[in-house]
Amino acid sequence: MNFAGLLGLIAAVGISAFAIMDSAKNPKIFADPHGIALVIGGTITVALMSFNFKSLWSALKIVTRKYFGRERAINYNETIERIVTLSEAYRKEAKSIQGMMKPSDHPFLKDGVNFLVDYGFNYEELDEIMHNAVRGKKKRDGDEIKVWQTISRFPPAFGLLGATLGMISLLQTLGEPGAQDRIGPAMATALVATFYGLLTANLILIPIAEKLSSVSQADLTLREIIKEGVLLIHEKKHPMFIREYLKSFLPPQQRQEGEAGTVKKVA
Repeated sequence: MNFAGLLGLIAAVGISAFAIMDSAKNPKIFADPHGIALVIGGTITVALMSFNFKSLWSALKIVTRKYFGRERAINYNETIERIVTLSEAYRKEAKSIQGMMKPSDHPFLKDGVNFLVDYGFNYEELDEIMHNAVRGKKKRDGDEIKVWQTISRFPPAFGLLGATLGMISLLQTLGEPGAQDRIGPAMATALVATFYGLLTANLILIPIAEKLSSVSQADLTLREIIKEGVLLIHEKKHPMFIREYLKSFLPPQQRQEGEAGTVKKVA
């Protein structure tokens, strides 16, 4: 379970509830079914118009797995040391590195080792295949993130639409007796939809998109390290050079953390 994501969701609900209870004289005004239906229903409708079912279902599964799913620690230094160990073995006996692979090793590293040993690709072929694999992963992640980034733009717009409808309804009654006394409550009701639109976008959808982007960037950095490492293994570069070269991908602080330093959390 991603406890940070769950805690963030609970905090968002708590903050919203506190704001409603503390700022409103009559909190029941926020239980406006028309505003809620317009924001939520409108967002879902436009999402269905913008994306196909496959894209939406994939985006939902990704959130379930990466945002609320179990966290898996990425340790860049540990991966680098694994690559260095494999490079030492490859310089002595190329085929031996397949037997050194562990179940916990990154799937992309396993693929790279298979490309090295089983297929015998030359440097250019190996570089092209692994580069395309990283590029494909980046595109898939980008498509998934784009769904949530796009959806996050809809709720504020529908909230504004709800406020506009409420104001139109209010202005129609201004000439009636007692209309002046109803202006305040009617405007408050009209702005409830705007509140829910901003709440949905800024406390739910935008943070989800940002989380997915962060997770994707961490994984892509790891894949770049693995790709370069496999290419250096293929060239039989000295293990010390491989270690220092791969560490150059990391910020100075992360380079010093060593094998035990967990530097990024990813779902």
